[in-house]
Amino acid sequence: MHALAKEFDVRTFNTPTKGKTIFYQGGSARRYTGLIPPVALWALIDIGLAMRKFESLANKVDLKQPWETPEAEKLDNTTIEEWMRHQFWTSTGKRLFRVAIESIFGAAASQVSLLHGLWYTKAGGSLTVLSSVDQGAQQQLIRGGGQAIANKIHALLGDAVRQKEPVTMVDQSSLDHVIVHTETTSYTARHIILAIPPPLVLKMRFVPPLPAQKTQLLQHMPMGATWKVFARYDEPFWHADSLRGECVSPDGISKWVVDASPEDRSRGTLMAFVVGPDAYRFANMSEKKKTEKILSQLKACYGDKAAKPVKVSFHSMINEEWSIGCPVTGMAPGMWTTLGEWLRKPVDRVHWAGTETATAWSGYMEGAVQSGQRAAEEVLTAAVSSVTSQS
Repeated sequence: MHALAKEFDVRTFNTPTKGKTIFYQGGSARRYTGLIPPVALWALIDIGLAMRKFESLANKVDLKQPWETPEAEKLDNTTIEEWMRHQFWTSTGKRLFRVAIESIFGAAASQVSLLHGLWYTKAGGSLTVLSSVDQGAQQQLIRGGGQAIANKIHALLGDAVRQKEPVTMVDQSSLDHVIVHTETTSYTARHIILAIPPPLVLKMRFVPPLPAQKTQLLQHMPMGATWKVFARYDEPFWHADSLRGECVSPDGISKWVVDASPEDRSRGTLMAFVVGPDAYRFANMSEKKKTEKILSQLKACYGDKAAKPVKVSFHSMINEEWSIGCPVTGMAPGMWTTLGEWLRKPVDRVHWAGTETATAWSGYMEGAVQSGQRAAEEVLTAAVSSVTSQS
């Protein structure tokens, strides 16, 4: 992604990390510095030991073939929640660990296979990296928003990019080509690459039908649930109060708040994440109730000014037809060891990309780029093989 940003002259910048973080629990807020929240020593020891064990297990995972990991079946048939029950002896330690899991996957720990959680952790470096801003996965923002690079690529490709043409059918009944049908027209190609959220593949018709193994795998890869709530202010007033804009909360409606202000600090923006089971409860609230819930927490964390934003806006991919969830799909227990090989395995002339298929930074833009490069190499190899066999 850094190479693409450089190629298309798109600037990235760091999220501000100077100042103290807020720990919000039981309706009260406390400030702290570094990675260690202000909780009892025994709770810190508890979560420290659990994270060390989790990351030690993650280091043993085979990224390309997770089903070949030592004790893969045992790990895959265990949920992260079940593993947590046997690891933690303090409720605070367990709640803090759950904050990380729900924020990363947008799903309850009971919904995610332990093997998948370990695989995803190794693909992203470590659990610490995935759940951190400073030197972590959330450190950098893109000027112009996450879509800026995609917009530049679109401009380069021009009319080759077709929008508002949902694919309805993929026809592989011919031996030497594939026909892609959309709502308005059709396209013929030697090979195609599908790089969309896995559950959306099930909206398409395939001729002949996809193998049962692929269909079953897709049916057991649900999208996560995440809301982003943006509270915009005239300025990032929290900086004057020696705060970095970040809040961690085991029991707040928002488990995690970050500073999403523009690089020039011409205004202040706090972005609150509502994730996992809370995201579904949040979806059932009126906009007024949503606003009250979020501003109540922000006020407790950042003071009276936080209760008076210029604007509050909500965004959730749960309700987007072509996303149906965020940030990434999970893998249900048992899927990696029974059907995992079908995640990237081509089906005749159909190849699979998308961040979920990446072996590095799965779930992130970096993973999406890696998966696209891998799928393109598959197509080129298949094309060369076809020419060679014909000659």
